[in-house]
Amino acid sequence: MDRALSWGRTAPKWAAGVVIGALLVTTWVLACAAGGPETATTHLFYIPILLAVVSFGIRGASVVVVIAGVLAGPLLPVDAGNGEQAMVDMLVRESAFVLVGGLASMFLSLGRRLDRERSVEDVHELPSGLRAPADTTDTALIPVVLDALRLRAFHPVFQPIYSLHNGRLVAIEALTRFDVEPQRPPDVWFAVAELAGVGADLEIAAIEAAIEATVDLPADVSLSLNASPATLADARLHELLSARDGRSFTLELTEHAVVQDYDLLEVPLAALRDAGVMIAVDDAGAGFASLQHIVRLSPDVIKLDISLAQNVGPSGARRALGGALVEFVHHTGAMLVVEGIENDADLLAWSELGADAVQGFLVGRPATVPADLASPIITALLDRRCATIPATVGMPGQRSWPEQPVSASPAR
Repeated sequence: MDRALSWGRTAPKWAAGVVIGALLVTTWVLACAAGGPETATTHLFYIPILLAVVSFGIRGASVVVVIAGVLAGPLLPVDAGNGEQAMVDMLVRESAFVLVGGLASMFLSLGRRLDRERSVEDVHELPSGLRAPADTTDTALIPVVLDALRLRAFHPVFQPIYSLHNGRLVAIEALTRFDVEPQRPPDVWFAVAELAGVGADLEIAAIEAAIEATVDLPADVSLSLNASPATLADARLHELLSARDGRSFTLELTEHAVVQDYDLLEVPLAALRDAGVMIAVDDAGAGFASLQHIVRLSPDVIKLDISLAQNVGPSGARRALGGALVEFVHHTGAMLVVEGIENDADLLAWSELGADAVQGFLVGRPATVPADLASPIITALLDRRCATIPATVGMPGQRSWPEQPVSASPAR
C-alpha cells in the first residue's frame, strides 16, 4: 500500500486515472462474483478512493467516491440473502466512502504541511551545529600545557575510516589524549599551547607520538595527522614525514584554522605533496572558511563536519545538501569522508549518496590498537545493495580509495 500511494504522488495524472478506473472496475467485478454487497469484497473500493486522494486531491477523490457508491449500490443489486439491496445499506456504504475519502484528504494535507514545516526547520538548523572556538583566555592553563609538553603527558588513540566502496580500512585518524589535570578537551590544550607560543611544538610532538605508535600500520592504510598553518611550514614536520619508509600520510587543515596568507602556504604544501603526502580539509561546513580552504588549498580529501553529516535520511533538506556536496567534491577531484556516523540510517544514506568513506562510533571508536582491516557493518550493507543495484561508478576525476588510500584529518 505504501508503494502504491508513493507511486500515486509522482505518477502522471493520466496514468493515475487509468489505474484508478481499472481498480474500480476490477473491484466491482470481484464484488459481483463474490455474491454481492454483503461480502467484504466491497471494502476494496477504499483502495482507488485513497489513490485518488493522493493523485488528485479532495476534488478528484469526490468523483471517485461517487463512482464507487454507484458501483457498490445501484449497479450491485445482487444480495446473497434476499436478492436485493436496501436503500439504507447503499447510503451507509456511500457515507463510509465519503468519510474515508475526507479523512484521507485531511491527513494528507496535514502531513504535507508538517513536511514543509520540518524542511524549513531543517534549513534553519543546518548551521546550528557550528562549534564555538575553544576559549584561549584562561592563562592559568599555560603552565599545565607547558608541563604536558615537557613531560610528554599525552598519548595518541586512533579511530578507523572505512571505504564505502568496499568496506576496507583506508585510514586511521590520530587523536590526542592529554594525561593532565584539570581535564579539558584536546582542542582547548592545543589552543592554550598556541597562546603560550608553543602551538607548533605541541603539534609536532603529537604527530611524532602518533607515527611512533603506528610503525606496524599496513602500508596501504593512511595515517591521518593534524597540522595548523604554522606547522605546515615547520622544517621538523617535513623531516618527520620525509622518512616515509613506504608509509601513507595525510595532513589536514581544520576549517576553523585561520589562514592569513594562502600564498605563504604554496611552497610548503608543494613540498609535502612532492613527498607523497596528501592534503585534507577537516570540519567542512562547521565554520565559514570551507570554500576558501577548498579553492585555495585544492585538497585531496574533504571531511564533512558532524553537524551536516547526521540525520540525513529523514531530512529532505539535508539529503539534498548531501547529494550536492558529494557531486561538488567529486568534480573537484577530491574524496569525501563523512564523520560522525552513529546509526545505520545515516550510513545507508551516505552510501546511497555516493560518499567515499565514513568514520564514527558505528564503524569504530577511538582505540590504542589499529582497527579491523574491514568493517563487517559496511560489508553487509554493500552486499545488500549489490543484490538490488549495480555497483557505484565514480564521478569524473574522482580518486579511488583502493588505489590511493587516504584519510581526512585527525580531530585532536
